[in-house]
Amino acid sequence: MAPTATCSTPSCGTAATGARGPYGGPVANRARLLLEVLEAARAESPLVGLRISPLNGYNAMVDSDPIGLSGWLAERLESTGLDYLHVMRGDFLGQQHVDVLTPIRAGFSGVLVGNMGYTAEEANAAIAAGQLDAVAFGTPFLANPDLPERLRLGAPRQSPDPATCYSPGPAGYTDCPFLESA
Repeated sequence: MAPTATCSTPSCGTAATGARGPYGGPVANRARLLLEVLEAARAESPLVGLRISPLNGYNAMVDSDPIGLSGWLAERLESTGLDYLHVMRGDFLGQQHVDVLTPIRAGFSGVLVGNMGYTAEEANAAIAAGQLDAVAFGTPFLANPDLPERLRLGAPRQSPDPATCYSPGPAGYTDCPFLESA
């Protein structure tokens, strides 16, 4: 298997980059670092994926125009040879509620992976409609080691315990029961 480089960025947003000069101001400048890192990764690895979170409000990283930013970035990424683009469609803090996937799909024809809060039905519909090529289920896997089987059967999902997320030890990671023993 060939090595893979994955670049991840929370935002190229206006609040995230209050800087002036070559990395601040207009969207092209705010995206410059991301595009430079992506170019360097492509030079070193045959496979490169990128995960973006255009709506992530963490640490006050919000953009005044996340739809415009997302569309602009998708158009630039189209010509980079990116192997996949992974997009978090929501905001953990619930500060921004807009559709960034539509402008991203319009500008990027490569493999597009959606993430954040999908139900099995919604994921299947998005893939069937060509809006996405795949859907990633992150947080639900924390409490459901058998998530694919649960989704296939329409079985109830267990909720992860936020107190055990990103903590040392097995609690919340390897102690969650499988469906047959739940």
